[in-house]
Amino acid sequence: MLLTFVSMTLAGDVDLDQLVAEAKKTNKHILVFLHITGCNYCLKMQEWTFDDDRVIEAIKKDFIFVDINVRDKGLVSFDNMKVSKLKFAKEIGYPMYPSCLFFDKNGELVYDEVGYRDEEKFLDTLKLVSTKAYNDTE
Repeated sequence: MLLTFVSMTLAGDVDLDQLVAEAKKTNKHILVFLHITGCNYCLKMQEWTFDDDRVIEAIKKDFIFVDINVRDKGLVSFDNMKVSKLKFAKEIGYPMYPSCLFFDKNGELVYDEVGYRDEEKFLDTLKLVSTKAYNDTE
């Protein structure tokens, strides 16, 4: 189940710099799921989209998944900043939830989607990012 796969990032600090180093070793993208308590669309993505077996397999194969509830305690370390989870979302320009941010193995934000995505649409997004087709989009 995906929930056990991401349990390390549900509470406490998140070191994205360390995950970038891991992404370089594994040649994977980093998928950061930003959400907030009380958001029905966030909950729907957690309970339906991220619980779909095809989505779980695609994420395990090609991504390092980071689940960040911006209301949780803890800090995010990334690119010379160490801030609260909420401030991280605001600093990088994503104070809307849910948001899925895709970073490449160098820590560069290469693609994003803001708002709810069902399983089929999210599978399309995962394929787009894993094949680096974002290089062909505007």
